[in-house]
Amino acid sequence: MTIHKTAVVGGIAAAGIIAAFSATGTASASCASLNGNHIGKGCEGVNGGLALGLGPKATAVADGPGTVAISIGGRGVNNVPAYGDQPTQTLARGAGNFSLAVGNGTNAGSLGKGNVAIALGNGSNASSFGGHPVEKNKPSRFNTSVVLGNRGNAYAIGPRGKHAFQVGQGTDLQQDN
Repeated sequence: MTIHKTAVVGGIAAAGIIAAFSATGTASASCASLNGNHIGKGCEGVNGGLALGLGPKATAVADGPGTVAISIGGRGVNNVPAYGDQPTQTLARGAGNFSLAVGNGTNAGSLGKGNVAIALGNGSNASSFGGHPVEKNKPSRFNTSVVLGNRGNAYAIGPRGKHAFQVGQGTDLQQDN
């Protein structure tokens, strides 16, 4: 049986990350994944991605070289009625994308290349995708969306270089094509 160095290093790194975050106090580490090596349930880090989920049922998917997805929080009511009561979750898919969701019931997602989506606040959403609403899952390049506040939305939606920054509670900002 051959043990691959990357699997061993990935597993050790994921365990170290969980240990480091667990030492911070009340937050509970749910899962971690680095380049396909998983610890816990709810995280997928494949094809060069790093995924961390801290909190009850937090989920994170990092799929692609240099992608990072971090979820910190637990279940909560999202401000989009269709999402309802959900765990905190992130998605970073493509190359060089970064998604961070901090807060209960919060989402952050990026798809494409060089995108950033950051949602800080309970029940908030940040997305850097290609188009909305019909082509919302189309890959994009170098878009940035940031929401700071509870129950807010920031959507940087377009093929390239859109930026949406939203601060405050319960507000929306969308930058389209």
